[in-house]
Amino acid sequence: MDSNQKKYDEFTEQLSQFPSFTDRRDKEAIRQQIFAQMKQNEPTKQYKPRKRWIPLVSTLLATTVLVFISFLYYTNTNVLKENSTQQDAMEYATEEETLIEKSADQENSAQPNGHMESSNQMGMFVQQTNEQSMVIHGATSDPQLQFVIPVSFIAPEGKSKETYYNQLETYLQEYVPVSSNYLFKGVSFKLDEGNKEVILELPKNFSISEGSTVPNMFEDQLRSMFSPYGIETAVFNNQEGIDFGQFGTIHELALTKTKTAYKLYSDEQNNLLVEVPLDEYTTIEEALAEMQIGEEDYNVFPTVPGEIEFSIVTRGEQLDISLDNEVAIEDSRTGTIMVEAILMTAKSFGYDLVKVNNISGDRVGYYDVSEPLRVPDAVNPIMLH
Repeated sequence: MDSNQKKYDEFTEQLSQFPSFTDRRDKEAIRQQIFAQMKQNEPTKQYKPRKRWIPLVSTLLATTVLVFISFLYYTNTNVLKENSTQQDAMEYATEEETLIEKSADQENSAQPNGHMESSNQMGMFVQQTNEQSMVIHGATSDPQLQFVIPVSFIAPEGKSKETYYNQLETYLQEYVPVSSNYLFKGVSFKLDEGNKEVILELPKNFSISEGSTVPNMFEDQLRSMFSPYGIETAVFNNQEGIDFGQFGTIHELALTKTKTAYKLYSDEQNNLLVEVPLDEYTTIEEALAEMQIGEEDYNVFPTVPGEIEFSIVTRGEQLDISLDNEVAIEDSRTGTIMVEAILMTAKSFGYDLVKVNNISGDRVGYYDVSEPLRVPDAVNPIMLH
């Protein structure tokens, strides 16, 4: 017999020696009691309530901080903008006041004869010069080659006119925004004022386009540049001369001084007086009437308002212009342009002084018209240093 069987038999015998016992309880009651005991013995789980208010408060706090920072940024930005605007306005006002004071100082400068100096010492488009400076008369044209645009470079004394003229192309490119139609690229100039000549040293293969537009403008620019010095002839210093298109080959060109009306060339970049050549028989009255006509297709506009009627009286070297209908010119810019264009036009007719009568008040734009105005030395002036 194996050992396991032997242990079993011994255990059975021991059990048989216990007294008999009968459990009279109901089986279902016993089962419920066992379940109740088991439930009591189960460990109780402890749940801590979640603090749901913490994320909510954190979100509200972050939002408040962001709103506060945004408010500060917006407020500071507006303050900076206001300060910047006020500063710009103050600077602009100061600059404008300075210009006005400068103009007033020029107008109140006393002349040797006791009269007040005319206010066209420095205008919008014209200028008088002094003994320490000279005028270099340059010229270009509008993009369509219809009008000469004179440009006066105010240069200090000390260099010859030729020195400046031989740098004229550079000056025009640097200072004049208009699309340059300067027709003397590569040309050098030699002035012989004693013989009333200007000699042009022409580069090799220099030519003028065929047709009449460019040759005419070439001649008009030369006349505008040199006739103010009394130059009467342009000489081309080469053996071939210049092929002047339909005019043939020429070796020199007469620069007859012509009468000129002045109108305003104006585009997005430029505001310049332009020359309108007139027939030699044109009267000053006809010239002023021409200045009331614009040619907007070429960006050229009138310089005398069309509603103005006038009469003319010549007193030696002085031109008296009387307005036949009383017109109040309240726009300073319009009045200034009119006076300056009239002064330059009168100068081309040989007048030295212009007196404007029957104006409402004593001023037209920048100008005190209670006294005769002297014609300017320079038109569309640019200072060279």
